[in-house]
Amino acid sequence: MRVRIFVFLVLAVCSAATNATAQNAICLKPWTIPDKWIERHDDDSPAHDWTDGDTFQTVDSHGNALSDPDVYIPLNSRDYTGYTGFTRSDSGRLITLKIGDPHDGMKAGWFYAIDIGTAGGGGNAYRTAIATCHETPVLMGSSLQPLSGMLSGPTVQGVADLINLDPDAKWDPLKGVINSCAPSPSCGSVSPRLVAIAVFDPERFESSLINSDQPWLRITNFIGVFIDGVVGGKVTGYITTLSSMNNQP
Repeated sequence: MRVRIFVFLVLAVCSAATNATAQNAICLKPWTIPDKWIERHDDDSPAHDWTDGDTFQTVDSHGNALSDPDVYIPLNSRDYTGYTGFTRSDSGRLITLKIGDPHDGMKAGWFYAIDIGTAGGGGNAYRTAIATCHETPVLMGSSLQPLSGMLSGPTVQGVADLINLDPDAKWDPLKGVINSCAPSPSCGSVSPRLVAIAVFDPERFESSLINSDQPWLRITNFIGVFIDGVVGGKVTGYITTLSSMNNQP
């Protein structure tokens, strides 16, 4: 079983604002991606440090344990010996996201849609959830199942709606978010394009598909991303440093 990763950064807390144009907190979006791990196994190249093109594997295609399995240690592990997930050092990285079908497993450049706010009510509701904020709690340790259905179009549309809330905002590699409408009464205290996304345990995902053929997404932390645009149906963004971020190195 393989799991690709491609988004990064840690948040300790993610607070939602009210469902309004003005945004006074970083809003959690209806997406989740795998957390970072220690890369020890690679089918296509010699062993190397973890990169955003690697896959997570502890077993082969027949379910047999690998002699050099990848290692994931979550933030709240009982046998904590060093969290392997995303940290402040990933800030500023360009990321690319594409909606994935849960029935096809986790493929390169894919993420799962999850039920936050109105997201579970169909394509239009999912689109709305991307561009708005909702008081839907998602706690570390929660186990979720991905939404199903044709969500590629609503993803692109929802991101376009989100960008239109702060159309002139841009990412500067030295200054971060610039030219934003925030802070202002109409835009709020923070750009709507600065969002939070949940990350899940890749090892738990792999084992759930092997044992039950149902992908379970156990939330281990959250990431912060400035949504930059949509290219070829894929969402692009930059990892951001947020004041609410976990104090990891």
